[in-house]
Amino acid sequence: MRINAFDAKGHLLGVLPQVESRKTGQELFEVDKAMLDASGKQIAFRCSAPILDLHGYWTPDMIRPEMRLAWRIILTHAANRNYPFIAFMSDGQECRFALGHSSLYDDGQITAIMNQEKGTYDIEFALSVNEGMEPFRFSVWQGGGSWTDVIAQGREWLVPGGVPEYPDAAWEPVYCTWYAVHGDIRQDWLEAEAREAAHLGCGTFIVDDGWCFDGGKRVNPGTIGTWYDRIGDWEVSREKLPDFANHVRRVQAMGLKYLLWVSPFFAGVESRLYREIESEFLTPIHEGYRIFDPADAAASGKSLERLSSLVEEYRLDGLKVDFIDMVPTSLTHPRGREVYAFVDKLWKRLKDANPEALVEFRQKYCTPVMLNRATQFRAGDVPFDFLANLHRIAQIRVILGDGVPVHADPVYWHPEEKAFNVSRHMICALAGVPMLSMELSTLPH
Repeated sequence: MRINAFDAKGHLLGVLPQVESRKTGQELFEVDKAMLDASGKQIAFRCSAPILDLHGYWTPDMIRPEMRLAWRIILTHAANRNYPFIAFMSDGQECRFALGHSSLYDDGQITAIMNQEKGTYDIEFALSVNEGMEPFRFSVWQGGGSWTDVIAQGREWLVPGGVPEYPDAAWEPVYCTWYAVHGDIRQDWLEAEAREAAHLGCGTFIVDDGWCFDGGKRVNPGTIGTWYDRIGDWEVSREKLPDFANHVRRVQAMGLKYLLWVSPFFAGVESRLYREIESEFLTPIHEGYRIFDPADAAASGKSLERLSSLVEEYRLDGLKVDFIDMVPTSLTHPRGREVYAFVDKLWKRLKDANPEALVEFRQKYCTPVMLNRATQFRAGDVPFDFLANLHRIAQIRVILGDGVPVHADPVYWHPEEKAFNVSRHMICALAGVPMLSMELSTLPH
């Protein structure tokens, strides 16, 4: 295998030297400091793979393999979204060719284009280069084993320390308020649902979005356009939760861990944070919010302080940390390292306050680099769809491997659903740690 490296202007820097070959069919190539220093702010690695016995492919953003040969495949990645890997397979699910590299924090893009004349996929790994960036390695697998076996080999290579130990509570069933009521939460309702959840054997109670703004609302076409317009100040609504500190103690006394939903980089256009931010936002207004730049030390500092103080003041058991994948990836204005730095600081603040703190991450940033910065990794939103829930759980388990608490998206069905279909929801959720989001007190027994 020949991998050529090019600088930011497209000039050839050289051929990556092979440094190791393993019996598994894995070859390792070195990207050294001299090459990074000579590259400018971007570097690109190019190679070609023959389209021989290839019938499908997989990248980390895919719930399951695509069993067709696309003319163009594109994957963007950074510390907060996906990771740099692509695998090609036969119709028998045998891996024929796979590539990945270990620069997991930096923004990059993988492009694979079908070359009909040469009968190849021409593949490019483009990567932003940061000052002081450390050398890393490319890995190539050719032939042998299933594509999931190759991902497992890559995981061992990318996570040399192995899977960390997770708190026992991360393996307990969860109740989440989201689908049940969206933002229409009330303190008395929360406590009633918490009692039901504890009775059913749940160990964690997640209060999702709705706790930090006054007024009750549900997600529908009339509300979604401004849904997040008050997000960013992370202050408990006294209207909905007038006795919040004691409320948390009462729920914890039921044997439940108490978590709140947060989205660290959202600034709602009606929030105080939005008015305080002086730097440019990374996104236009969408559903009432914009994404602030995590490189803005002042904005990031305010968000970090408010979130960590929230946990400390109310003695919460942790946070559901949402939407960090929404910070855009960019080769010219990378932010992956800044996002990871924020996550790292938040993790350390939470663990300093409570060594058993729980931190939930969601689908697109459930990746090897985040294994030791969260305690549970949850499937993305799939209301009403038990089979999609199963597929999403499986995707995370393929990426992260065994010994990791992978959580189902909360099971949610129509109140008049057939018992047979309800059982299918629960069976699929058992592929991971099950999670519920029905209004338990109203369910028929």
